[in-house]
Amino acid sequence: MATRIGRHGESPKRAVAERGPLPPKARAGQPAVAVLPFLDLRKETGDAPLAEGMAEELIQALNQVEGLWAISRTTSFPYGGSSLPPSEVGRRLQADAVLAGSLMEREGRLVLQAALIEVATDRQIWTLTQAFDPQDLFPVLEDTARGAAAALRLPASFRPRRPVAPDAYGCYLRGRQYYYRFNRRGMGFAAEMFRHALDLDPGYASAWAGLANTAAYAYIYIERNEPQRELAESCSLKALELDPDLAEAHAARGVALSAAGRAEDAEEAFETALRLDPNLYEAAYFYARHCLAAGKLERAAEYFEWAAALRPEDFQAILLVAQVYHSLGVEDEAERARRKGLALVRTRLEREPDDIRARYLGANALVALGDREQGLAWARMARSLDPEDPMLLYNLGCIHALAQDPEEALDCLERAVAAGLTQKAWFLHDGDLDAVRAHPRFQRLMEGLKD
Repeated sequence: MATRIGRHGESPKRAVAERGPLPPKARAGQPAVAVLPFLDLRKETGDAPLAEGMAEELIQALNQVEGLWAISRTTSFPYGGSSLPPSEVGRRLQADAVLAGSLMEREGRLVLQAALIEVATDRQIWTLTQAFDPQDLFPVLEDTARGAAAALRLPASFRPRRPVAPDAYGCYLRGRQYYYRFNRRGMGFAAEMFRHALDLDPGYASAWAGLANTAAYAYIYIERNEPQRELAESCSLKALELDPDLAEAHAARGVALSAAGRAEDAEEAFETALRLDPNLYEAAYFYARHCLAAGKLERAAEYFEWAAALRPEDFQAILLVAQVYHSLGVEDEAERARRKGLALVRTRLEREPDDIRARYLGANALVALGDREQGLAWARMARSLDPEDPMLLYNLGCIHALAQDPEEALDCLERAVAAGLTQKAWFLHDGDLDAVRAHPRFQRLMEGLKD
C-alpha cells in the first residue's frame, strides 16, 4: 500500500520524526546500569510491590542522570532473586554495572543495604548501609541514586520529594498495578488502594493523581456520569495543589481535562508533565490516547512511540501505535510494531495468563497479522474472563471488524455502549472499525452517542 498523506498534508513518518522533542532513548557509548528489585526482608510486612517500587524509583532517578542509561524494569526485574551472581546478570543484560539491595527493619527503623557491582571486574565499586525513619524512604532512595551515579563518575541532582510513609507508598504501588489492567474490576481495586493510601497519608499527591485517573477512566469507559467526572476534576486539582511541580499530577490533570472535553487545556497539561519529566510514561501514554481520540493520528503515533521508548517491555503502547500506523497507511511500521508487541504479549501471558488486556490486544495483533483463528481464540478466552467489561467488549468489536465478521463486531460494540463505554471520539477515529463504519447499525449507534 502506498504511504497515505497525514491530516496536515505531511508524510506520517516525517511528522512523527520532526514534530517536537524526541523521547528519551538509550545513548550509544554511555554506561548502562541494571537495577534489580530490592529484597524486602522485613519479617512482618515485607512485600514485593514495595521492593519493586523502590527499584523502579531508582530506575527513574538514574534515567535523569545525564550520560547514564538505566535498563528498563521488565528487562532487569526477572532476575530479582536469581541465584546468578550480579556480574553474570549484568553480562546477560549487557550492562556495565548492576545495582542490588535489600530492605530490613531494626528497632522501628528501616535499614537499606545497596551495592553497585562493576560487571567487567565483578567487584563492588560502591556500597551503602543506611538506617532511617520510614517517612524518609524517598530521600534515602535519592541518596542511593546519587551515590551510584557518583561511583560511575557522573554528577546527579534531583528534585526534593515530600516524605511518604512506606505503607502509603505500598498501597499506591498496588493501585498502579491494578490500574494498568485497564478493566472495570481492576479499576475498582485501584481506586480502593489509592483511597487507602490517602487514609494513611492525606497529603500524598501521587495518590490523589491516581484516584483522579481511576475516576476519569470510569467516566470515559464505564459509567459516564457527572460524579465521576467531578471526582477526576477535584482529585487532579488536589494533586496539583499539594505538589505543583509533580509531573504525575499534571498528567492526571490532563486525563481529567480530556475526559471533560477540554482538549486544548488537556494538551497543555500533558506537555507540562513531559517538560517537567520527559521520562514519565503516563504523560506520554495518556497524551497519545488523547490525541488518538481527537483524531490527531500523527501526534498519537509520536507519543505512543515516546511511551514505548520509556518502557520497552510495555505491550500496550507499541500495539496501539501499530493501530495508528495502520490508520495512517504506514503498513510496514504497523507490521513491525505488531510483531514486536505480540512478542511482548506472549512474554506477559507466560507469567500472567489471565491478563485480559494482554490477551485482547494480542488477539488484535494476531488477526491483523493474518492469524485469524488464533486471534479469535484469544478473543474468546479474554471474553470468558470478564464478559461484560465495556473496554473488553469494545476491543472485541475491533477484533471482529478486522476479522471481517461485521455482525459480531457490531454486537460487541453495541454491548460496550450499553455497558457504559460512550466516548464517541474513539468510535469515530479508530481505524480498526473501518470495515463496519458504513454499516447502518454502526451509523445508528453513532447517532445515539453524544459528541
